[in-house]
Amino acid sequence: MNLIFKRTSLLFALILFANMLRAQTIDLQFQNTSMSPDGLTYKFDLWVFQGQGYNTANPDESNWQGMNIRADVNVPVGVTITTASIVRNPTFTSLGGVSFPAPGNVVPDKNSFSINLLRDEDQSDIPAGTGCMLGTVTIKFSGAVPASNTITVRPFDISELQGALTSFWANLDGSVIRRIFQTFPVNQSLPVNLTSFDLSNEGSMVNLTWATTAETNSERFDVQRSANGKEWKTIQTVAARGESNSIAEYLAVDSEPFEGNNFYRLHMIDKDGTSAYSRVRSVKLENVATSIYPNPVSEELTIKAADWSKIANVKIFGSDGEVVYRSSGKPSSNVNVRNFRNGIYVVRLTNTNGSETAYKIMVNK
Repeated sequence: MNLIFKRTSLLFALILFANMLRAQTIDLQFQNTSMSPDGLTYKFDLWVFQGQGYNTANPDESNWQGMNIRADVNVPVGVTITTASIVRNPTFTSLGGVSFPAPGNVVPDKNSFSINLLRDEDQSDIPAGTGCMLGTVTIKFSGAVPASNTITVRPFDISELQGALTSFWANLDGSVIRRIFQTFPVNQSLPVNLTSFDLSNEGSMVNLTWATTAETNSERFDVQRSANGKEWKTIQTVAARGESNSIAEYLAVDSEPFEGNNFYRLHMIDKDGTSAYSRVRSVKLENVATSIYPNPVSEELTIKAADWSKIANVKIFGSDGEVVYRSSGKPSSNVNVRNFRNGIYVVRLTNTNGSETAYKIMVNK
């Protein structure tokens, strides 16, 4: 009997672990972080984004209904958390609060808290790309906490009572499998005080401006861009002022944005390697790239772009997927199609920033 019980328990654990490995993730960020000048009050906006495999078209692969986010804060000896609260966003949450200390062992020189949230099934799920803010959290301390201290989100650990003492989310689909947060980052400074982060577009360029009111030990800002809000690439690095108690203003220019949606965020990195992320901002650029004519075409196809210097490559594919035309060297805006057979073709343009756009044409002679 004991052997059967042990085998059953092991099988259950293996199934749970396998489910955990393939489970969908939610990307978690603390944005707009700020520490009061006296070091007694820490605030941040809790943001979530669709992570790997999170698919709102399938309720079993999304549809979060419960979150427990456990975190530890480095504090001076004798300093404790006195109050912790959250002002929820009612669009995306139905109930919630912040408790302290978080469950688990007490760690020396650290205080802990747990953000606990619920969402009803008829409430909005996490939007693709832009994500959503679930609420603003306020933590108050009994004594001053230096801005250089760190806050650590506990990553999911199945060995800790099957993850119950760490951070997880669940969709309460019957199996109640604890699922994983991907945090950006796990260790986060208490903070560069970012007071604004804005975008504006001029023609085919995007201007990014931001300002801070306090910086301690800051090194640089990595400007990151994404076409979908999930996959990010650093497109520019701007040096930080380093030490400042006054307003510092910054500017970056994206001269090669994607056509369509462009998502931006700042990766704020300190000299000791700790870092934090800003909120995500987005802008949509339309009708800045290309028109193709005539269509249908019989002899010569003309490709017109707002800035032809940003077109790196032109390819044309037949209906069978074979390449029937490939530009060489500097691509031409005119393509001779006299030798093409009648039918449907796809023109694919590759921009210098690596993005691609495709257009269907018909050859009819």
